[in-house]
Amino acid sequence: MVSEQEDSSELDSSLSQDETDAPVAASVRITARDRRRQTLLFLCFGTTLMVIGGLWWYDYFEIPVIVQEPVDPPGVRFEKLYQAALEGDDTTFHAAGFPVDDSMVSRIGELKTLDTLIIDEGIVTDDTIDLVAQLPKLRHLRLRLSPIGDAGLRQLTNCKELWFLNLPHSSCTAAGVASLKSLKNLRQLRLGSKELDNQVTNSLTQILSLRGIHLIGVPITDEGLKKIAAMPYLESLYLDDSAVTEAGWAWLFREHPHLHVHIDQYHHDRDPKAHDHHD
Repeated sequence: MVSEQEDSSELDSSLSQDETDAPVAASVRITARDRRRQTLLFLCFGTTLMVIGGLWWYDYFEIPVIVQEPVDPPGVRFEKLYQAALEGDDTTFHAAGFPVDDSMVSRIGELKTLDTLIIDEGIVTDDTIDLVAQLPKLRHLRLRLSPIGDAGLRQLTNCKELWFLNLPHSSCTAAGVASLKSLKNLRQLRLGSKELDNQVTNSLTQILSLRGIHLIGVPITDEGLKKIAAMPYLESLYLDDSAVTEAGWAWLFREHPHLHVHIDQYHHDRDPKAHDHHD
């Protein structure tokens, strides 16, 4: 039997121990809280220094603010090119990066010194192509996205100096192509039209002056290929999306090895004149 004195002694001992541990726990809690507070203060101080440093760096090196200037509308851009060509007697007029239409081309015939006219965007139609045909020295004409038809091609036959005609998005037929036979100086013809088929080969063979032909999306057959290959002065032939078979190409490389040939923008494996092209 444990005496009351022993129980009291044990109780006092237990209380004494608890009283001793309490300040220690409190001290631990205070220390953790202080550490969190110190960490927060450190982060705030570091962020402040970074902001101040960034402002100093920006001000010291005077980093420029890029402000994009407004772009002139197409009509204004065309007029600037036109005036520059008119005043400088330029021989090349190249409109790129904005659409061109018939209304802009209405005065193009005044640029009598032009020998090269390139319009890469927009639509020029048969309604104003006669104004282009008034350029007496025109040798190189490229009109992308312009649906020039048979009437337009007939107008262009007035350009007696025309050497390179590039109409990749025309709407002409074989009859319109045949009218180009009157251009005795025409050497290069690049043409695309949904209205053309294999019959265009009969028209092309009438243009005896041609040295290079590039047809885009025209379904030329093996028989049509043989007609073109027989042209007396032809040096290069590019066909994109044609209907020529492997047998047709094999015949061409065997019978006309002198021709420089591209098929869908590339040399054929059997092309003896295949070589690397550079931009």
